[in-house]
Amino acid sequence: MARLIPLRRDWNTTLNGLQHELNRLFEEYVNPHLPPGAAPTDIEPTAWSPAIDLLETPEEIILLADLPGVDPSRIELSVTGTVLDLRGEKPATDVPGGRPSVQERLTGTFHRQVTLSAEVNFDAAQAEAHNGVLKVRLPKQEAAKPRTIPIQPK
Repeated sequence: MARLIPLRRDWNTTLNGLQHELNRLFEEYVNPHLPPGAAPTDIEPTAWSPAIDLLETPEEIILLADLPGVDPSRIELSVTGTVLDLRGEKPATDVPGGRPSVQERLTGTFHRQVTLSAEVNFDAAQAEAHNGVLKVRLPKQEAAKPRTIPIQPK
């Protein structure tokens, strides 16, 4: 019986650590720690969420989003503060008289919010869709661009 007490103590320590980690993960999901002014990314249910790449240069932020089969006229882009909102819909393929036996392609509405690192000049933004990839160029506001201060020799 003396052997079971240390084993029980170690088992309790392991379970307490696991419980603590599960509580932390649950709390992080329910109350995500977002930067000030950022919006949560899962505010409404959608059928799918496009994969994105976000690239940054000193002059602009570039968003690349995989949207194969999505008509560009069905895509909406907006910016509020430093949050870019991308939403749209990819309709399901309908074959008269047919029914799917395998259906793996994603269809339906999508919504993705991306927190940008700086405020952008939305009026100068450009977007183009080519081969199922949406490319959005967002020039940074003048105040957000890095500046160097020249040092005068004495």
